[in-house]
Amino acid sequence: MLREFLSFFLLSAFVLLNITISLWRLFGRFTGITLRKSLGLNLPENEKKSWERLFTVVWLFVGIWAFFKLWSWSVTGIMSAIFGFLAFRSGANVTKALVYSLHDREIVKEHSRDSRALSIIGTATGLSLLLEGLFIFSFALAYKVLSTTLNSGTRVNFFILILWIGGLIFGLVFGWFIAKNNRGILMENAISTVGFFATKKGKEKGEEATKKVKSVGGKLRRR
Repeated sequence: MLREFLSFFLLSAFVLLNITISLWRLFGRFTGITLRKSLGLNLPENEKKSWERLFTVVWLFVGIWAFFKLWSWSVTGIMSAIFGFLAFRSGANVTKALVYSLHDREIVKEHSRDSRALSIIGTATGLSLLLEGLFIFSFALAYKVLSTTLNSGTRVNFFILILWIGGLIFGLVFGWFIAKNNRGILMENAISTVGFFATKKGKEKGEEATKKVKSVGGKLRRR
């Protein structure tokens, strides 16, 4: 009885935290899109954006295969099929997000080398991206291990865990492929990245305005 209560409590806590993180990321993505459009920001474009479709094709293929493999006309069978459908994608998203955040961190650093002020902001932005990626990875790993351990003893749970680990590997390889020799931003709607490039654009406009004022002042003095 105590073990069942503890299992329910821990899993409920993890599920609620997972929902909170998902909502937080959704809000951050929406905010990033809004800022980009309202400020007219042009971030370095992902040079391999067309390849992103491959990620969707692969996880859908594996997910549909797992769904029908686990399907049965029972509540347990239906739930297992749904979890199986989402397991591969869940794992792949975790490692892909981690690789993307590490890549964008390096791109931000390159764009902040010419200015000490931007360098400080770039370091903070890079650290934010790194911590977000590591947190998502650590949370997902802890949650999956815990949920599988507390519900161990069935071939279905083991199969779902294998799917999730397979997703981790695929997401890592896919993320590395997209990030390799790519000079663009991969997480263009991350609010920390958008904030950095908004600051950079504001600084550049300020420098241009200063140059124009100095140019006009020089002309007036020559007259």
